[in-house]
Amino acid sequence: MTCRFNFGKSLRLAQIKAGVSSTELASRLDITKQQVSQWRYRQDAKLSLVEKVSGHLNISPVHFLELSDD
Repeated sequence: MTCRFNFGKSLRLAQIKAGVSSTELASRLDITKQQVSQWRYRQDAKLSLVEKVSGHLNISPVHFLELSDD
């Protein structure tokens, strides 16, 4: 079974819902703001990245992925 999702769309929506800017998320993840910016337009991602990002946005990985279905 293949599950398609849009990582970038989920990230953008999760950031809005959590009220977390790209700069703040980058700081939490100890990466550059430019990396977060690149992720915001990425179609897919490894599950480990989904888990890491969703954890810092206080959302479950499943709910994070479901955001791109809206």
